[in-house]
Amino acid sequence: MPLDAIALSAQTAELQELAGFKIDKIQQPEKDMVVLVLRGPSGARRLLLSANSANPRIGLTESRFENPAAPPMFCMLLRKHLGGGRVTAIRQLGFERIIDIEFESYTELGDLTPKHLICEIMGRNSNLIFLDGDMKIIDSAKRVDLTVSSVRNVLPGLKYILPPGGGRLDPTKASASDFLKVLDGAGEGASADKAITSGVGGISPLLARECVFAACGDGNLTVGEMTPNMRQKTAVAMEKLFDRVRAGDFEPCILLNDDGSPADFAPFIVRQYGGRVEIRPMPSVNAAAEEFYSLRDRVARMKSRGSAITKVLNNNLSRAVKKLSLLENDLNASMDREKYRIYGDLLTANIHLVNRGDKSVTVVNYYDENQGEITIPLDIAKSPSQNAKNFYNKYRKAKNTELYARGQIETTKTEIEYLESVLLSVENARTPSELGEIKAELESGGYIRAEGGKKPRRPSPSGPMELEYGGYTILVGRNNVQNDYLTLKIGRSRDLWLHTKNIPGSHVLVKYQGEDFPSSVITAAASLAAWFSKGRSSPKVEVDYCPVSHVKKPAGAKAGMVIYEGYNTALVEPGKELAEKIGKDY
Repeated sequence: MPLDAIALSAQTAELQELAGFKIDKIQQPEKDMVVLVLRGPSGARRLLLSANSANPRIGLTESRFENPAAPPMFCMLLRKHLGGGRVTAIRQLGFERIIDIEFESYTELGDLTPKHLICEIMGRNSNLIFLDGDMKIIDSAKRVDLTVSSVRNVLPGLKYILPPGGGRLDPTKASASDFLKVLDGAGEGASADKAITSGVGGISPLLARECVFAACGDGNLTVGEMTPNMRQKTAVAMEKLFDRVRAGDFEPCILLNDDGSPADFAPFIVRQYGGRVEIRPMPSVNAAAEEFYSLRDRVARMKSRGSAITKVLNNNLSRAVKKLSLLENDLNASMDREKYRIYGDLLTANIHLVNRGDKSVTVVNYYDENQGEITIPLDIAKSPSQNAKNFYNKYRKAKNTELYARGQIETTKTEIEYLESVLLSVENARTPSELGEIKAELESGGYIRAEGGKKPRRPSPSGPMELEYGGYTILVGRNNVQNDYLTLKIGRSRDLWLHTKNIPGSHVLVKYQGEDFPSSVITAAASLAAWFSKGRSSPKVEVDYCPVSHVKKPAGAKAGMVIYEGYNTALVEPGKELAEKIGKDY
């Protein structure tokens, strides 16, 4: 969720530890982001303030950001006024999404004066505003003049005023009866959560729905669907929520989707989603916010880097599929070549019957057991012998086409299989280093040009995923380079090797323990092979398995490509639960 006033009130309380901390560094990685490096008795802290319209926030961070070569003017201004100063107070203004950080610093004349850095977290209207001790604006990250807003200007020299509140109810001073009036006054067609956020200040749609859910068992009701008793219970739930806010009784958490990506975070445990998301408790709201935004930034970077690789793969895959279609058409056409040899033979045998300029000739087909007649089309511009030679040339060309097409079809099918396997690796990648391995693999294969014209580097594999199951070690490769390393370097002759039948997937290895593999272990390993494959969404997947000694890599084969023999096949369900278990540390 975007930071609401409830989460900010919790963060403000947690940030009180910074009072008295000295400013060590001031950085501005982005035009709308400032990082204050602070030092105090308990060590260094990094306080991030962002007015980014998509991700406005404030909080302690461990993240490192790349700073521009030349500091922006706003950064230089903060350094001039706040360098060597101290944090004296951090407060939330009203119950709004506005944090005031007060500093004490010396002027050029040696006078100790107060300053304020205001962080307004308001979506596209978010801003960082620097004020003097009299609350006059010195400057801001985003200047707001009359061309931007006729309601409130943010310009140097003006007195700082709070943004208009919209006349919503202050929940910190409200009771259940006040919340009930908000619900009763809303239109019956309005969703209950929207009625709450429209009439009550400082609460996010997520927590509004949570109150409705706690009272009614369904967070997606309209006001008209709520009985008077349900509205009353919702009002009481809201009163209890803000009692906890006033008491500082928070239970922060982050919400994770099935794939591990961040869905949301909240200052209280959220129950409205049931088992559809994972609820991970966090030690503080600052920690929850940092974890959420760090995960989301990581996912965004992964998506950006992965999309570039995926585009290259899809382009090459599209070309390969088109090439395969053309080759198959050529092969089919070449299969009709025998008629050209027959035309040549019959024309040569009956050449005395043909005159230059004839459009065709009809002769007895002695290749036909019934000795039927056949009409041979002729090129009127060529002599009879030249026509015969032309037919023989067509026959030889078609025969060569068949030989070429058959070889190229196999090569192209192998390339398609390889590209599909790499696409699966990109889909399964969870870290930038894994994407780096895939990119290096594609550079080595000539699909991506190495940066700076350097010689393509040979990709170095990282370790495969590992799981202990039934006393056996199961290893799963995450990309083709790891698959090769797993099968050809880690695998021993009596280890069990598994791979999905005829579809791209990860190599899976079960280490030999001196006795036959139990069927339960084989099934578990096969279910992992099925999950980490293109057949993941299928109810059942065929998985081949055999000793590693039966697996060979052909000379010159691409990464991850092997052949195997003497195998058995298991039909299993893709193992989502085991996949989550094996992937939790990767």
